[in-house]
Amino acid sequence: MTEKEFDLLYAAHKNKDISGFDKEIISACEKAGLLKDKKVTDKGYEELKPYKVDNAIIMAAGRSRRCMPLSNYLPKGLFEIKGDTMVERQIKQLKDVGIGEIILVVGYKKEKYYEMAKKYPGLIVIENTEWEEKNNTSSIYAAKDYLKNTYICCSDNWFAHNVYKEYVYDSYYAAKFSDEFINEDFAKSYDENGYITELKRGGENGWYVIGESYWNKDFSAKFKDLMVKEYYDPEMKYMLWDHFYAKHIDVLKMKIMQREEEDCKEFDTTEEIIEFYPGFKDFVEQFIAEEEMENQTIRLNYLSNYADTKSYSVVSTEQFTGRLHVNENLFKPSPKCMDVLRNATYEDVMLYDLTREDDLAVEISKREGISTDHILVHSGSSDVIKTIMTLVLNKGDTVLISSPAWNYYKSVVELRMAKAAYYDVKAGDKAYEFDVDGLREKARTITPRIIILTTPHNPTGAFLAPGDLETIIKENPASLVIVDEAYLGFGPKKYDVVHLLNTYSNVVFSRTFSKLYGLAGVRVGYGICNPMAKQVFRLDVNPFRVNNISRKMAIAALQDQEYYDKLLADITESRNYFIEEMNKLPGVKAFESDANFVFMHYVGIDTQALKDYLQKNGYLVRLWTEGSNLAMRVTLDRKEVMEKVVALIREFLKK
Repeated sequence: MTEKEFDLLYAAHKNKDISGFDKEIISACEKAGLLKDKKVTDKGYEELKPYKVDNAIIMAAGRSRRCMPLSNYLPKGLFEIKGDTMVERQIKQLKDVGIGEIILVVGYKKEKYYEMAKKYPGLIVIENTEWEEKNNTSSIYAAKDYLKNTYICCSDNWFAHNVYKEYVYDSYYAAKFSDEFINEDFAKSYDENGYITELKRGGENGWYVIGESYWNKDFSAKFKDLMVKEYYDPEMKYMLWDHFYAKHIDVLKMKIMQREEEDCKEFDTTEEIIEFYPGFKDFVEQFIAEEEMENQTIRLNYLSNYADTKSYSVVSTEQFTGRLHVNENLFKPSPKCMDVLRNATYEDVMLYDLTREDDLAVEISKREGISTDHILVHSGSSDVIKTIMTLVLNKGDTVLISSPAWNYYKSVVELRMAKAAYYDVKAGDKAYEFDVDGLREKARTITPRIIILTTPHNPTGAFLAPGDLETIIKENPASLVIVDEAYLGFGPKKYDVVHLLNTYSNVVFSRTFSKLYGLAGVRVGYGICNPMAKQVFRLDVNPFRVNNISRKMAIAALQDQEYYDKLLADITESRNYFIEEMNKLPGVKAFESDANFVFMHYVGIDTQALKDYLQKNGYLVRLWTEGSNLAMRVTLDRKEVMEKVVALIREFLKK
């Protein structure tokens, strides 16, 4: 098969428009029975078989001394950039194109990779025992028995877009162009078929090779045979695999695969990563601080159980405007809440509230039509959730959490030395949807101690149908179902809480005054549950009530329904406007939401660059990793603000 015929069949395989291909090639493939009605035939796929990628080898054994001090604690492949470690990003990208067998060659701090490996079926971890004394040819040698039609990957490569394919025509070495002199390996010359004939250190105005390459079976067999014969020669000790290739370039045939600068990054130092992604500096500082704390903890043996536990940390920011990244209510609370502050007394500050009934619980009971025995007032819904999980979870228990999800849940699970399992919340045509069947099946399989249902869902805005909620509660009597309703009230949908609590004893609702009521800074939330459960949960609650002023502000909010009806109308208008305008833009998909934020996908758009552009112009947004792609969550502000955000996004896309 010629390369042009291969390109045609591959384009048809990917359901791309093939009308731009040479008509003679299309005709030849049709006559040969490889193509019919612009689709690849069975015979065509037989012809493609020799070009099917068998596997990938990721080299992750080295120490990366130029990345110290971070590399003193962590191998470079596990550096986290834009939400994913470099190795995991490549694994996801490889799996996204159907490459199931991935071989990870580890050495330095190999144990750091083992836990990660459990997440990916088909990932084979092998050890390079010679990583300290030999260069990366030793990693290829350790994985030599896997060499077939194989991608050879480096753990320090980061691809903005997925460069991998399931079929590849010929062996290649990825390269980038430089018009300035740099001390890298340059392809100096080529033969008449485009194969590299000279690879030499240092150059300019040419293509220099980077970590990614592809070896077909013929190349792999020749490389393996030569490597095995020469492996114990003294010069092999310090030889990179590409220098070994250059030594035998007359028989090892490889072409250049041109990559754009923005598509692929190869990082040698942490400074280079920070220049590309300034947020990496926070990762470095936090990770080193946590590792130092862990080292201290190990010396303090009474804290040794928590040596591997990582704390949940929120995104820090110094700005007070454009905060579209943390789901605060940017429409402000009722003015009556501020009146509470203006009218605060000395007694509000200096005395404990020791009255028989909590006035806030009484106000909530009036609205919900349920007694105060069911209401647990706490300092925010995050504390409600943490208190419940602290008392319910035992070491080794399993908690079923959505994917994607608020990471705080997992941090509490780990604090209790329990395990997290996941069910999916998936993109539908218009909105994200709970995979209820998958959740039910997973729950039947693992019998989780706790099931967490965030509805409306963070980060997607999905709402779990009332019937599905009741089914999950009913089918899992041995599991506590925590319904996190932090975003309750941003839409008309709600649950019959009284019915569910009167019918089932294994459900708890968690709510907050931070979101709809705009009181994030005063920290008030509450749980609604079975009275007996409340008595147990109170064991972990401060014996003195949430501060007087905060509870009075929450009461003022509950009593100003007129204000919040107007707020809901304003936020609905803003949400509808933003979703509609986003969906007019090419490559943008904004999903319907029952919360105060909108979740979006971008196709063919550099999502990180867009985030950076918005930040440069004063607006912070949040990115989420889905597979090998980045999604964006944008908190809603007033319509006039969202109009400015829409204009900035349009401006970015035009560029």
